[in-house]
Amino acid sequence: MSHKHLKDKFKKTLQVVGKIINEWDPMSLLALDCPDDEYEFEIHRIASAALQVNNAEELAERINKAFEDDYKKSKDCLMIADKILKELLN
Repeated sequence: MSHKHLKDKFKKTLQVVGKIINEWDPMSLLALDCPDDEYEFEIHRIASAALQVNNAEELAERINKAFEDDYKKSKDCLMIADKILKELLN
């Protein structure tokens, strides 16, 4: 795989993950008028994980870890992981 292909794939993954995480707004920070890039760190971690995992359960675990101790709703994380992976496959 070429460097450009990997870069484009990561860019697409960042867009998908960013859109889904920001719509989800797991900590209700965007609803409180926090900056649009409030979840940028977590989005980068989740996008990287999305390119490495084999299934939604693994990604859900990584999503939960991305939010560290601030957020622990594993059922929501599984739903979001599934949504991310399905959108990336389209």
